[in-house]
Amino acid sequence: MSVRGDSTGDPAAGAEYRAALSRALSGLRHGHGWSLRELSERSGLSVPYLSELERGLKAPSPEALESLAGAYGLSLAGLLRAIADQLEPAPAEEVPAAAPPDVLTGLTQEDLAELLRYAAYLRWRRERLRSEPGNPQSTS
Repeated sequence: MSVRGDSTGDPAAGAEYRAALSRALSGLRHGHGWSLRELSERSGLSVPYLSELERGLKAPSPEALESLAGAYGLSLAGLLRAIADQLEPAPAEEVPAAAPPDVLTGLTQEDLAELLRYAAYLRWRRERLRSEPGNPQSTS
């Protein structure tokens, strides 16, 4: 299944996510000094599937993300942070002006960009869950 983009229908957002995912997964694997085969053994995911993830050809299921996080000794949130860190920072002007001031007080521009990346991930995840066959929220 391919990622269609974010909830606005922007296919570039899906491509950006897959590129960030590719960089994060490849970086983690190389950082551990593992081959695809070793990661496959640790995660229970096939070598061809892992290769497609690292090349940005596929988007992982939530279960695959959990398997990868476990293989790297990370929580799912930790793996998602590693992926989000690979996304391009959002321009500061994208911070919603209507956000309650006390919620954003004391946050740096980097913090605000991180919030925007996480919001983009949540939109992507919601859209992906809606489009999965067999999902009660599915639109297909």
